[in-house]
Amino acid sequence: MSSETELSWRVQAPVYGTAFFVGNLFAMSHVVIPLWAAIELEASLLMVGVIVASRQLLPVTMSIHGGALLDRFGPRSVILTLGLIGGLCTISVPHAPFIWATIMFQIVIGFCETTNWIGVQSAVGTLMKGEPKYAGRMVAFARAGGFFGPILIGLAYESFGPGGGFLFFGLWALCGTAGAVFLPRHVSQSEAEVGRRSVRKSAAAVMPRLSDYHETFRLLVLPAVALVIAATFMRQTGSGVQSSFYGVWLKEIGYTAGFIGVLIGISNGVSALSALTIGPLTRRIADYWLLILMIGCAIVGIAVTPLFDEAVLLAIAISVRGIGQGLNLPLMMSIASRAVARHLQGRVAALRITFNRFGSALVPVIMGAVAEAVGLENAFYIVGGTGVLLLCGLSVWVWQTQDQFDRG
Repeated sequence: MSSETELSWRVQAPVYGTAFFVGNLFAMSHVVIPLWAAIELEASLLMVGVIVASRQLLPVTMSIHGGALLDRFGPRSVILTLGLIGGLCTISVPHAPFIWATIMFQIVIGFCETTNWIGVQSAVGTLMKGEPKYAGRMVAFARAGGFFGPILIGLAYESFGPGGGFLFFGLWALCGTAGAVFLPRHVSQSEAEVGRRSVRKSAAAVMPRLSDYHETFRLLVLPAVALVIAATFMRQTGSGVQSSFYGVWLKEIGYTAGFIGVLIGISNGVSALSALTIGPLTRRIADYWLLILMIGCAIVGIAVTPLFDEAVLLAIAISVRGIGQGLNLPLMMSIASRAVARHLQGRVAALRITFNRFGSALVPVIMGAVAEAVGLENAFYIVGGTGVLLLCGLSVWVWQTQDQFDRG
């Protein structure tokens, strides 16, 4: 797509509006789930990690199936269905104050919110051809929602307790579902129509297919896709720490749930602003090198947290992370989307999310085990340092093979 051709805002607005609510549910869970698990359920550090990680169980194993459904039926119908289920489950969490029940809710909610986020990303690929400008705008709206969402959910949790916090969380998710009503009905091509006719004939149309997984994993032979997948996994060394023990650490040093929400909101606010700079930056710096640099910022910004106890310094550190997060996501989306055909947009987004959620599941458990062994403060440094080392290895590979990216 030529960057000189501007899509109608009738096409853009529903995508951005849905992203505002759907694209930050995971960040909002960073505020309430660790606090709910550690304080209300009195779970151990390791079990907190397990509870947080359980949100990623189905996304790791079923995201590719979700991506295939999105390619088959289009984002609108999928987001409407799963958004309703996920929102109602979220509201129900505090009404079953047991570790096993929380894990079960986490599993269901994780699949719903992840598939819907894939749906928004696939709409960028199919409607907007993966153009960095539009990917940046979508992420900016998602991060803008991520600025307000964590702040408001933190205040709701602090003011009204777990019941109020999870009620707000569920209603926020349902707003994203309502926004999907305005998405185009036929985002994907004729395959969506075929899928809709098939589902009326047989439930087999919505069941997982081995061929979908095979076709999706074959995309890894493309250098651009391989880069994005590797970068996605390394990015999670920072995101996994934030999702699990960032709030726990801040609570330990005396900060409230409301302030934790403010910090996460600041990070997302900075992300929203930085995402809007992607167009000018990619005209000056190769997108693959910019991606690696921004992932490094995101990891370091969270790994240094225990070095500071003053609010201003904590805000600066999380802002550095916000800059990295605001740019690395649209870069990954754009690089991957431009590497594949239109009818594979849902699958390539799902492939990235599969590795994203695998890292999200793995890192909290590792973080919890390391924290119990050497203390929570040292766990920040060890996990973050490992992520930086892996990123250095990826940089060497990119440097050796960058001619393939330049030709692409």
